[in-house]
Amino acid sequence: MTDMPPFSEAGCAIRIIETREEREQAFRLRHTVYCQKLGWVAARADGRERDRYDPGSTTLGVFATDGQILGLVRLIPPGRPFMLEDDFRVLLRPGYRVRKGPDTVEVTRLTTRPQPPRALGAPPIASLLYKAIYRWSRARGVRFLYIVVESRFLRHLRHRGLPCIPLGPPYRFGEGPPVVAALLDRALFERQADANPTPFCEWLRGDGPIHRTARPWRWPGRDYARSASPWHCRDET
Repeated sequence: MTDMPPFSEAGCAIRIIETREEREQAFRLRHTVYCQKLGWVAARADGRERDRYDPGSTTLGVFATDGQILGLVRLIPPGRPFMLEDDFRVLLRPGYRVRKGPDTVEVTRLTTRPQPPRALGAPPIASLLYKAIYRWSRARGVRFLYIVVESRFLRHLRHRGLPCIPLGPPYRFGEGPPVVAALLDRALFERQADANPTPFCEWLRGDGPIHRTARPWRWPGRDYARSASPWHCRDET
């Protein structure tokens, strides 16, 4: 089994977070978003947002040329507790049994730093994280990925060709938007992409930016995951 090698795209470096300095940046960005800006997690005196799901998990990061972190996503392995087994059990239909095989992970804490508009044609930071998740999953032999997202964003993912299967009805936490738990099957995605390739799928699976000579595909004009679940996925604002 290999791991995801670092890669670069759209002026950003995308890699597994391994150094102490990068971990500190990740915890502080999470604290800025979840504790200070959104208030969904209690603030900490040390300015770092951490929880019991961090040990043993892998975090992927997107970095600017100066080393500043622009976004991150945490992947919880099957050997550790999933948030869906506890915090978000209410999102699962009665009797559903969470997969915990070696080919399964849970995608959590997808977070990006607010920033000025990117260059025309450049993918949003969150989309670079989606590409990183795909590459990491492929390298690690992961087929199934659990996610919790806003209900309307789930429809967007499915429209983009990502076969995310809802695991229960939408649920609203407090005054937040309705969210839903879903399972993404990477193998099914690849079969469908082979049969019916789209620009987005080609970009997600490719080794670089999309290059087209006719009817070039453009990135959406807004961030479709902008109001995603506060506990799991947070796209650019």
